[in-house]
Amino acid sequence: MKSLREFLATIGLLFTILTVALSYSSLPQRIPDHFDANGIVNGWGDKSLLWFLVGITCLIYLSLTMIRYAPKGSFSLPVSPELRAAAIPLALDMVAWLKAELTWIFAAITWATVVVAQGRSKGMTAWFIPLAVGVVFATSLYYIARILALNALNPDGQKKRG
Repeated sequence: MKSLREFLATIGLLFTILTVALSYSSLPQRIPDHFDANGIVNGWGDKSLLWFLVGITCLIYLSLTMIRYAPKGSFSLPVSPELRAAAIPLALDMVAWLKAELTWIFAAITWATVVVAQGRSKGMTAWFIPLAVGVVFATSLYYIARILALNALNPDGQKKRG
């Protein structure tokens, strides 16, 4: 599963970079730089802003990758000290999934910007924002619930009797 998440995140990052690199020279100088909640373009800017999207995607990718290498004592988790060892892998799994999701969200924004600038589309679909927010929220909620559920366990991983 770890390799799948990393593969998805890497492909999302590469897709973003290649989309901009391969289309940049053929784009008009003014491109969409903002979409409203319905996916309609409501702002225009210089095409160099596409490199800003690439930069944000790279920053997200690298930052969320580096969390895996943070000292284990730096994680603040809502579990007892004896359960930290069980909670840290769950937190790292959440970060890995969020990395994959966020790189693809930025890949989709980059793609939409390019195809609108090329005149092949009028905007993004109206479901993009609710879907993107929903996926990130659902992933976060799932892993937070799993981490909090550890509090119902004894340090040996068995359910507390009560």
